[in-house]
Amino acid sequence: MNNMTISSTKEHESGHRKIEWARAHMPILANIKARFAREKPFKGRRIGICLHVEAKTGVWLDALTAGGAEVTITGSPGSTQDDVAEALNKHPSITVLGAKADSRETHDHHCRDVLRSKPDIIADNGADLLTLLATEPEFEALRTTIRGSTEETTTGAYRLRENNVNLDFATWVINDTQAKRIVENRYGVGSSVVDGVMRATNVMLHGKTVVVVGYGYCGSGVAQRFRGMGAHVIVVERDPMHRLEAHLEGFRTADLDDCLDQAQILVTVTGRDGALKFDAITRLRDGCILANAGHFSSEIEVDRLESAAISIKDCRDGVKEYQFDGGRRVFLLTDGNLVNLAAGDGNPIEIMDLGLALQSLSLEQMALLGRSVATGIHPVSLEIEREVCSLALHAWV
Repeated sequence: MNNMTISSTKEHESGHRKIEWARAHMPILANIKARFAREKPFKGRRIGICLHVEAKTGVWLDALTAGGAEVTITGSPGSTQDDVAEALNKHPSITVLGAKADSRETHDHHCRDVLRSKPDIIADNGADLLTLLATEPEFEALRTTIRGSTEETTTGAYRLRENNVNLDFATWVINDTQAKRIVENRYGVGSSVVDGVMRATNVMLHGKTVVVVGYGYCGSGVAQRFRGMGAHVIVVERDPMHRLEAHLEGFRTADLDDCLDQAQILVTVTGRDGALKFDAITRLRDGCILANAGHFSSEIEVDRLESAAISIKDCRDGVKEYQFDGGRRVFLLTDGNLVNLAAGDGNPIEIMDLGLALQSLSLEQMALLGRSVATGIHPVSLEIEREVCSLALHAWV
């Protein structure tokens, strides 16, 4: 056995162990998988997916394939767990594209390959697949055969709605459900972002001044969890209603320009490009740690940071030091990729059990109802949301 074979075998075994650990803590999906195995709602269907490839995702894909699906999936830059991808690629009905080290350009190429697998249904994350489907002539014929799609994230919903992405089938936005917004975004993302920052840096949070940019459901969870670790949290939020909410929750609120010199840790959680401009980075206090918890690394102007620094060095896994003229430094975590996935394991297992159950039942309805569902962008049906919450109560209480 050569070294490459040994490495591949070890990767497969490591990924398999991670998936089995997640499976042991995902009773909601176990319930759904058992029904899917009996009823085969996806028999003869191909599902094209863009979603972070990690252990919980592996349990979800197993449920879909038990229901008869053939799956082609790609992750996102920085979030793919290579050992999990290796393990999933051993499954006869699953094809995984991509690796942790992928650039954004390579990721886009993999997204095109997912579409070239000619899926009947799409499960998207950040609207990467749906944007390519809507805009590239290569996929014009595919647009007429897709039965429906789901979109997982706040960022993806922004892209679809604000760019007027028009597709001749229905898209259900998982993130529009209260269950996902409260359980996954607030509680899950809050916990996993703090975990990712601590894993990457090993610094103490007690007494640190943490600036959280964005106070939607994810940002509020991040702010609450940092405060729970003893940090002094300042919330930056442009929307007056969200800013008022942060104030009433007891957080200090400020404009970004007014707190740059105080931030010891700054986290972007907006779902928007350019939330932290390079000009603002140059005014941060020396030694500030930067992390992104929004979908794309473009929330922070990383390219300009790279080009302007007089020196760049790796300090530890997932931490780079950028130094400017005059000696001022900032430390960027995970190249600006999602810190909770690039430096950690993402949201807690039980949280994703609920989120991926919402995905599963939504995809089932797309498989069964297809184009009889009204075209356009919609929230997930209230019946599905209530069913998943009932399953969660039965599993957790």
